[in-house]
Amino acid sequence: MQDWYIPPEKTKLPKWKYSNSPTLEITTSIPRNGCVVDCVFCPQRTLQRKYQGERFLSLDNFKKIIDKVPEEIRITFAGFTEPWLNKHCTDMVLYAHEKGHPISVFTTGIGMRIEDFERIRHIKFAPNPNGGFILHIPDQEKRAKHPITPKYIELIRHIQVSHFEERAIHNYSWMCMGTPHESIVDVISTAEVPDMWSRAGNLLGEAILKPELINLKDHFKAIYHGEQDMTCRCEERLYHNVMLPNGDVSLCCMDYNLDHILGNLLEQEYEDVIPEPYSCFKLCRFCENGISPNDQLIINEKESFNL
Repeated sequence: MQDWYIPPEKTKLPKWKYSNSPTLEITTSIPRNGCVVDCVFCPQRTLQRKYQGERFLSLDNFKKIIDKVPEEIRITFAGFTEPWLNKHCTDMVLYAHEKGHPISVFTTGIGMRIEDFERIRHIKFAPNPNGGFILHIPDQEKRAKHPITPKYIELIRHIQVSHFEERAIHNYSWMCMGTPHESIVDVISTAEVPDMWSRAGNLLGEAILKPELINLKDHFKAIYHGEQDMTCRCEERLYHNVMLPNGDVSLCCMDYNLDHILGNLLEQEYEDVIPEPYSCFKLCRFCENGISPNDQLIINEKESFNL
């Protein structure tokens, strides 16, 4: 049993309290043609084919939703596309921060301006799991297709110089899908290259729609746990959900096919949308973070919560 699980009172808790770091991830936009960065390992074609509704989250709707989310819930700006493709993203970050939420950011920086960065750099970005201010830099292999412009290079240089020569950004790091691109290698010469996974099987179907994936089939991993009930082993458990611009909430960041829409935060309360603790979903059978509800880890946790 993990240290962060503290046995609660024998009264029923709000569902999100069965997690050590409950999170709502925000997809600020789903452009009709998909994310402009179009990472090869991101199932954008699958998402484009399935999503319907408002393409850009309005600031007013964002505020309506945040106002009903408990302040303990971490708000993560990432989602299924680059968050700063929405011109209101900086204002959204600041609003959620001012409401008391822990904040984390995963961004390529595309769409962000130096002024945007300066407005949010003071935030003490949430720690792990899956926290911080994470910058996804362009790679020489073009697995991520950042539109590299002089202004973009200026932004990346500004962030790096700000962090190392001025005032450190709280919980800042960067990653890359390959070799750092030649345009920024003088300021970022090395970067972590994380393991790539199939997004719970969604990349396998994406290869039909995005043929370049066929040549990279050995560069990402896939898993299938079989026809058995599976739940989530992520540290947030089932409470790292992803909101879409139309208010719909998807189960998690693997659900690019939007198979598990839990509800809508423009129409419902947060507690009514999120799943019951240790629920099982078909998606979990294809995810590297899937775990059987009969695993001893889960059994011990449920006992500690009197479930």
